[in-house]
Amino acid sequence: MDLPVICVVSKESNMGKTTVMRALIEGLTQKGFRVGTIKRVHTMQLDQPGKDSWIFMEAGAHSVAILGPDQSALIRRTESEEFPQDVLSELGNIDIALIEGFKQGPYPRIEVVRKEKGTKPVSPPEQLVAVVSDVEISNVPYPIFQFNGLEALVSKIIQDFLIPQSSEAGLTHLDTTGAARMVDVSDKPATLREAKAKGRITLLPSTLTLLLQGNMPKGDVFSVARIAAIQGVKETSRLIPLCHPLPVSSIAVDFLVVEPDSIEVTVRVKTYGPTGVEMEALTGVHIALLTIYDMCKAVDKSMVMGNIRLVEKLGGKSGSYIRKE
Repeated sequence: MDLPVICVVSKESNMGKTTVMRALIEGLTQKGFRVGTIKRVHTMQLDQPGKDSWIFMEAGAHSVAILGPDQSALIRRTESEEFPQDVLSELGNIDIALIEGFKQGPYPRIEVVRKEKGTKPVSPPEQLVAVVSDVEISNVPYPIFQFNGLEALVSKIIQDFLIPQSSEAGLTHLDTTGAARMVDVSDKPATLREAKAKGRITLLPSTLTLLLQGNMPKGDVFSVARIAAIQGVKETSRLIPLCHPLPVSSIAVDFLVVEPDSIEVTVRVKTYGPTGVEMEALTGVHIALLTIYDMCKAVDKSMVMGNIRLVEKLGGKSGSYIRKE
């Protein structure tokens, strides 16, 4: 799925587009999605309190592009007027782009209408995602949202644009006969993707003390477990039957001692590829925990591993995911 792009438009100025933009940015950001924004202006006034670029960043936007008649804010001179499609690729690693204004574009639109300006949208019905209004509107083929109910609009955008829809209306790891298969990612673009996973092992307090003192019979537990996690990440496609081999570009392994009896393992993995590295991060955590068990089992066979979970995922068509812990 290509990057979702939605325009927030209105018939005239000063009708509440910025209010809607801010609510969408805040709502999507709180759900873990990275939002890029584009705004057309007549004069360049950047990041001054009260200006839209400042408002968007305060709301949590990942990036803001400002398009002027003869310069754009990145900032650079332009030989001619620029359009949203000219800068979308420069908004960084985002999940969705929101454009304020720009009624000429082919993108889906959220239109703001006001009672005093007339409640009939100017956008073609086939482009309307929703209408935001200060009055009740009935008997129309598009959803209506009030200014005090924009949380529901955020949920609609996530459902319609950011949650992947399987083309087969079923499990993508099954073919038409129900047999297992590796998903074909040949046509998916390579993008930057990250995943972070965590897990915990609980030991006897006396075992943890020995470990921290470096007195385990097999040696330096953390060093060996770190190498094991890295090896586990790199071997994931060999261990999990339907995982794709990926060119992993970065693996970070961290250990947090939680007194008096636990160690939390965190593994973060990055790649530039057509599919994500969630399984790689989770596998790294599993292997690190198993290695800690193996290194310590001579003195403690009661250790318990658990709470292994994905805590963060960035990039890809399904957008960002951040677990609320």
